Amino acid sequence: MSKDFDFTTEYTLDKTFFAECYDQTSRPPNVFKDYLKALFFLVFGVVLLEFELLPSGYVGWFFVVLSFIEALSVYFKRAWWLWRQTLGTSSGSKVTLQVNSKGMSYKSGKNTRDIAWGEIDQLEQSDLGLVLHLGKQRQYVSKSCLNNEAIAYIVEKQEMSKSN
Repeated sequence: MSKDFDFTTEYTLDKTFFAECYDQTSRPPNVFKDYLKALFFLVFGVVLLEFELLPSGYVGWFFVVLSFIEALSVYFKRAWWLWRQTLGTSSGSKVTLQVNSKGMSYKSGKNTRDIAWGEIDQLEQSDLGLVLHLGKQRQYVSKSCLNNEAIAYIVEKQEMSKSN
């Protein structure tokens, strides 16, 4: 590939993009670990109520109710995340993605994010897009806004940066 490669595209942050992003970047569920906090709150609340450790039972009931709210937040995790994103200020805005020899750059309104090729720890390819692992963060790039040449360039640059 040429060192002068420069690819620019634009896409909209809408509900379908957010859904694709969540589905491609979310980790597989671990039922026990995901519900562990809810179980802890429930047990703690029941112990407070059963043994009457506090003069008022309100704190015990608070933890029992909190356990159900926590369980619901785990169960409806995807829907909650999508709802928050679609109500956010960035929803509906246009994003300009630029891929060049330096790395990748996102521009949306006042926000700009530059990712150098060396910052990408791992590149994970799926049928719908590319997941860039940047430390503990994950950045998603949909293949629907990229052409085959840009995808090949991203994969090549990431492999070259890891071999150096």
